[in-house]
Amino acid sequence: MMKPNRPPAPAPVPFFKLIEESPRAVWSSGAGRLPFGGSRNDPRGFAIHPVPRLMLEDGSRRERVLETHPRWTDDGWIRGEFHLPGVAAGARLEAEYGFFSPVGPPQTNGVLIRVGCDGVLLTEVAKRYTGSLDTLTVDLSRFAGPATRTLYVEVDADGDSTQDWLVWTRLTVVPGPQGTGDR
Repeated sequence: MMKPNRPPAPAPVPFFKLIEESPRAVWSSGAGRLPFGGSRNDPRGFAIHPVPRLMLEDGSRRERVLETHPRWTDDGWIRGEFHLPGVAAGARLEAEYGFFSPVGPPQTNGVLIRVGCDGVLLTEVAKRYTGSLDTLTVDLSRFAGPATRTLYVEVDADGDSTQDWLVWTRLTVVPGPQGTGDR
């Protein structure tokens, strides 16, 4: 008996692209509030959309990324707070991230990444320079509903802040299974 050819199920449509929304996020570090799009030399830290196609640690180049660097001090940090206009049932944050490929040997000792919602820490992961990008999925289903939620992503220098240029190549809130409130 032949089985009918079925196209693969479509991927969930992202309903909140945080890289695109990052200019509207509230950015801060241990030095206070930060503007989006500031200088890469700002000792307070920065969040920017850098020039396209800079080489990442895995050798790839991307058109549109979000670059963050914590405050330039030991254990410095940077945080972006995104206001979500409601969260779909089964929603999750999907992220892909890594470092820029430096000229010369990498000097970062790595960073800690924290993700939370409405003041609740949901996950903390370490990222080291490994020559590959890492991925992360965070369940947001407990925050489902029409209320505005504040999702945050934080990058901590984890000691020395040298070359802690963390690049987000994907940072998207995606809905749960089809029919659960896609936006």
